Amino acid sequence: MTALTELLELVIDTAEKNCDLDTEITLEELPVEGGIYAELGEGFTESTYYNQNRVKVIPILFLCRHADQKRGLEELCSITDYLEHLRVYPRGKMVSWLDASTVKEPSRIGRDEDGVYHFSCIINCKIYY
Repeated sequence: MTALTELLELVIDTAEKNCDLDTEITLEELPVEGGIYAELGEGFTESTYYNQNRVKVIPILFLCRHADQKRGLEELCSITDYLEHLRVYPRGKMVSWLDASTVKEPSRIGRDEDGVYHFSCIINCKIYY
């Protein structure tokens, strides 16, 4: 396991246990029948220490597909609100999760021909390892 895969697991586990979600978060593909998908974005190093440990900012993209427009938006809002307001972030074996901030608020990004809505948001997670 790498620091980044551990971060993704920490974020997903935290969101699934503490947020008001209708389904589990998948890492495979955004399900056709609806659900939530997450993936890591392109991060950057914020600072490097003499011992070569780093503080990095890693964006996590969340996509949601839901038949109910209000409910789909509420699910992503639940995730962003919870993660931003944590006072103590879970710790992994390899990574220390320091902070989370929403850089793209949950919003509707489209709609399928069958009427299913699409939503997205991006959360920047600051980590140390």
